[in-house]
Amino acid sequence: MPAHDLLLEPLLSWRRPGGGARAATSLPGVLARLGTGELGDFPAVRAHQLEPWSMFLTQLAAIALHRQREADPKRAEGWWREALLALTGGRHEPWCLVVEDLARPAFFQPPVPEGSIDGWESVASPDERDVLVTSKQHDVKAPRMAAPRPEHWAYALVTLQTMQGYPGRGYNGVARMKGGYGNRPRVGMAADCTPATRFGRDVSVLLDAWSPLVERGYSETGVALVWLESWDGRSSLSLRDLAPQFVEICQRLRCRATDGTLALHYTTSAARRCLPQIENGDVGDPWIPVERDGGALTVGPNGFHYELLVRLLAGADWAPPPAQEFRAGDPDPILFLATALARGQGKTDGLHERTLSLAGEVRRRLGQPDQRAALGLRAMEQVATAKTMRSKVLYPALKALSLEG
Repeated sequence: MPAHDLLLEPLLSWRRPGGGARAATSLPGVLARLGTGELGDFPAVRAHQLEPWSMFLTQLAAIALHRQREADPKRAEGWWREALLALTGGRHEPWCLVVEDLARPAFFQPPVPEGSIDGWESVASPDERDVLVTSKQHDVKAPRMAAPRPEHWAYALVTLQTMQGYPGRGYNGVARMKGGYGNRPRVGMAADCTPATRFGRDVSVLLDAWSPLVERGYSETGVALVWLESWDGRSSLSLRDLAPQFVEICQRLRCRATDGTLALHYTTSAARRCLPQIENGDVGDPWIPVERDGGALTVGPNGFHYELLVRLLAGADWAPPPAQEFRAGDPDPILFLATALARGQGKTDGLHERTLSLAGEVRRRLGQPDQRAALGLRAMEQVATAKTMRSKVLYPALKALSLEG
């Protein structure tokens, strides 16, 4: 019997803008409250899970709206429930955390064609299989959740399946990053930092980007929710198999419940599930800047340092993603928001965030290609000057001062 149905059960925590009492609702309820602006935050989502969860909700909403030939995300909870059910052929199992029938999909868990998970590894806490590297000596202590609720499993599943790189032999990462040790940043503009505001703008961004992605090679009728498809760990999906804004997975997982306690079973795969032929991460993600000769942005342990920000905002070598482009109706000032979880070999290198307010003349010039290029050139000259001052003036002065001491 399927358990923990996200379409019907109030499993997901939320609060109104400004805080207040925590409430709970279903997945359609979350989408409805994001659309109306009633939702202020997700109190049970961990810091590194916020962007993956928010991006998933945005992709899901855009797919559902497009399939219903609608564009306005301000919809009632009942409307969202029916639209999500339509994506899964009227079946509830793909929205349930636990589905015993391995021939059926569960939430972010593809069907298992061999019909058995005997021999698969298992963990009893969601933070044991999250993207954060856990250790007793360094990074995040493992594990930390003593009594995880179903929603904690949902957030961990979404984060793992949409953000993981190469954690070890046999475990392939997502298509939306450059290399196994890359990451999937989120870069874009917004009127403010609240999830509902970003949701409303970004849903429109994704819908507008739909046709260009079809022209790129994606299929109008392709797979939108990849976990619905059976996966033996060897087969992969190409551009022509996938819909624009598809929600991907990268690992073979199944949740099981024993006396009400959930555990996650997992195993290796021989091939990346989506787009293995694209190695540089340039797959049309609406939030990822692309270096014209190098592929998708990878943020390192230094985060969004000033030189990188100049290149992303005004550099000729970077193509801004759709979410970063100015849109009619954007306010002045508008915020430039950038977030990434830096990853390395066997470690994570910090959750990096940067917020810039763009107003007045700067905002106007960034919105015009020729003036953007001129502004970028001037900014890069200032970056070069700062580098020279640091290496030729500041460092020698500090060295001399330390020797005198």
